[in-house]
Amino acid sequence: MSVYLFDMEGGAIAFRRTWSDPYVFDLDGHWIGHCAWDDNDVFDLSGRYLGSVVSDRLVRRNDWDGRPSRTTADDPGPVTRSGTPGTPLSFPNCFAYEDVSINHAV
Repeated sequence: MSVYLFDMEGGAIAFRRTWSDPYVFDLDGHWIGHCAWDDNDVFDLSGRYLGSVVSDRLVRRNDWDGRPSRTTADDPGPVTRSGTPGTPLSFPNCFAYEDVSINHAV
């Protein structure tokens, strides 16, 4: 079952195939980013910071230091999400984050 990621308000905006999957997809299955290192920072396909996975949220940190990703990821191929988003967890740290802007080519 897909692992859904939510915005600040608790709306589903993205998913991973598993919790350990380095790839992140929008709800239409478009690859939008990957975790370049062994942490939860997600970089878009151009290597720019997209956001961070914090609990079950995909959000941008207000204190991001601008570290670019110098690694590229292999295209994960087509994906389809499974299951439906559950109820998001409580997210009390709203002051330190903002919503991620997800754009993809159509």
